[in-house]
Amino acid sequence: MSDSQVSAAVAKLYDTYPFPPEPILDEPPPGYNWRWNWLAAYNFCTGRKPQNQHIRILDAGCGSGVGTEYLVHLNPYAQVVGIDLSAGTLEVAKKRCESSGADRVEFHHLSIYDVDKIPGQFDLINCVGVLHHLPDPIRGIQSLAKKLAPGGLMHIFVYGELGRWEIQLMQQAIALLQGDKRGNYQDGVHIGRKIFASLPENNRIVKREKERWAMENQRDECFADMYVHPQETDYNIDTLFALIDAAGLDFVG
Repeated sequence: MSDSQVSAAVAKLYDTYPFPPEPILDEPPPGYNWRWNWLAAYNFCTGRKPQNQHIRILDAGCGSGVGTEYLVHLNPYAQVVGIDLSAGTLEVAKKRCESSGADRVEFHHLSIYDVDKIPGQFDLINCVGVLHHLPDPIRGIQSLAKKLAPGGLMHIFVYGELGRWEIQLMQQAIALLQGDKRGNYQDGVHIGRKIFASLPENNRIVKREKERWAMENQRDECFADMYVHPQETDYNIDTLFALIDAAGLDFVG
C-alpha cells in the first residue's frame, strides 16, 4: 500500500474502534503519570525546575483523548493541542475532555505529517503509541521535531520487537485467513477470536494472552489495536536510536 492508503486504513481502524476505550468520566481522571506533568518530566530530564509553567503541549496522535485529558488536568497553566488522523476518535476525545472539565484544549483533525499547519512551537510533545503506526515513522518524528521549542521535551513510546513476536504471528495468521476481507476490522476481530478459541491451552500465544493482555483484550477495541492493525513497525535499541537521530533529537531518559 502507498503511504496515503496506509494512513486511510489506520484512520478506518480507529473510526471503527476508537482507542483507547477508557470510560468517559465527569471528573478529573484518577491517578498520576509523571511523564504527563511538565514539572516532573522537566526535572527528570534536566535535574532542574522549569522557569515557565505557562507552556504549550501537543498530544500528537491523541486518539480518544485519554492522555490529552491527563495533560490538561496535570498542567493547570498549559494550553494543550490534540491532533489525530481519525475523525471518529477525535469526537470521543472532545466528549471526554468536555465531560471532565478539561477546557484548555483544542483539537485538530490532522496527520502528524501535517502538524506544521498548526502555528507556533510546543514545549512538550507527547506521542505515545503513534509513530510505530505511521507508514514513515522517520518523516513523522522529523515533522514533530520541527515543532519542538528550544529546550523542549518530546515523550515518545514505540513498540519493542522482542516483546511482540507472538503478536506478529497472530497478526499474520488473521491477515492470511481474512484474505480479501483484510481491512474489515470487525471481521478481523471475529477471526482472531476464533483462532484463539481453537488453540490449546499450552500454546505460547494463548498463555501470553492470558498472562498479560486478556483483561484489556476483552474489549474489541483493544483486541483490534493489537491483532488487526494495518501498520506496525517494531523497534530494537539500534533502530530506536536511528529514529531519534534522524530527527536531530537527543535522548535524555
